[in-house]
Amino acid sequence: MLTHEENERLTRVGPGTPMGTLLRHYWQPIAPAAQLAEREVMPITLYGEHLVLFRDKAGRLGLVADRCAHRSVKLECGYTTGEGLRCPYHGWTYDGAGRCVAQPGEPEGSSFKEKVTITAYPVEELAGIIFAYLGPAPTPLLPRWDRLVWENCYRVLAYAILPCNWLQCMENTVDPIHAEYLHGQFFQRWLERNGVPKDHPDWKLAVGFSRKRLKHEQWLGEYGVNRRRLIEGQTGDDDTWSSQPPLVFPNTHVTSGGGRHDFGWRVPMDDTHTIQVFLRVFRPGAGVTVPPQTTVPYYEMPAVDDAGRSVSLGSVNGQDWMAWVAQGTITDRTVERLADSDRGIILYRQLLRAQLEVSEAGGVPMNVFRDPAKNASIELPVPWDRGFAWGYGKDGSYVRGAVTAADQLPANVAEEIEDLFVAAAANAAVPVGR
Repeated sequence: MLTHEENERLTRVGPGTPMGTLLRHYWQPIAPAAQLAEREVMPITLYGEHLVLFRDKAGRLGLVADRCAHRSVKLECGYTTGEGLRCPYHGWTYDGAGRCVAQPGEPEGSSFKEKVTITAYPVEELAGIIFAYLGPAPTPLLPRWDRLVWENCYRVLAYAILPCNWLQCMENTVDPIHAEYLHGQFFQRWLERNGVPKDHPDWKLAVGFSRKRLKHEQWLGEYGVNRRRLIEGQTGDDDTWSSQPPLVFPNTHVTSGGGRHDFGWRVPMDDTHTIQVFLRVFRPGAGVTVPPQTTVPYYEMPAVDDAGRSVSLGSVNGQDWMAWVAQGTITDRTVERLADSDRGIILYRQLLRAQLEVSEAGGVPMNVFRDPAKNASIELPVPWDRGFAWGYGKDGSYVRGAVTAADQLPANVAEEIEDLFVAAAANAAVPVGR
């Protein structure tokens, strides 16, 4: 268990807090690029700070404070021009650096605009995601994790807004036992109660998750908390025991197997709300050419209804959200009783404490990248066998519906992905690439 003071230190993320200061050293995903294309201007809350994201008519991205410096009108009500983001009230306009570049109501020749700025932060786009950096100068490189830059793959973005603190979401990643019960036994009960036919792919997924975790280990690695687990039926060869993606510090969950790869960020909006951003990467392999994606599709996943009740319990993600939200907005870790199976959670908290100390001493925490040569593609482990039916079988066989099982993908997107995997499985016994 933690003391109240320790729990506050690890969970509070607002400006000036120790954890908020640490997390600001990292680029965070804030919106799908396709969503911004639809809206042009959208509000963003990150670390308790209210901001506005926009792309001007010249195609330049900007992330600025949410209110005009003139009369405090919310800039999310504004619109874009070739110069930047224009306040609808009096036309004051701001560029991506937060500089006021136009004050159409002021006298001709006035230089007053040159004295006006609002807060602005760097933003970049990669893999169909817009990332923001709110930390100290100099701005580090946006990390090019391998799943963000792989070629010949199909990418889909998803996000969900969760009414709970970011840390209880992240601690789930280093908890190996929950999968057997939450995604296995609970999932089977849900499928049975809801009359899902036994031949539905979700049953294979739920039964696979129910396999016993024979052993598990966690240790500190180059990028965060390395973790491995041996699942009943595995051999320790090219599976989740021999090659398991880590928890990427500070707030990224990584999974792989059977041609499907997820990169999930648990991003603190404020102390009691988290936005989970998923990048789902599908690699069919076997000589199948994935058509280029001019736009990476996205969708929002509902987490709770208007009454705060969990929804989407027929998906693996929805089951996680139920557990996280059910702990409360900020779980009280002074009353918890951690057991031997919680070694990963304890290790992750130790890593957080250590990196907080680095940040507070004015140092640079781990996973802050500045060398372009090392940032071309940051490679992470890619296991083939995840230990349950999600994607290709061990022998390269494929059953339609397996790689998108228990997801909430739009129907047309799921069909496109399934067509690629069916074609790949027909081309080769064991697909090329994992």
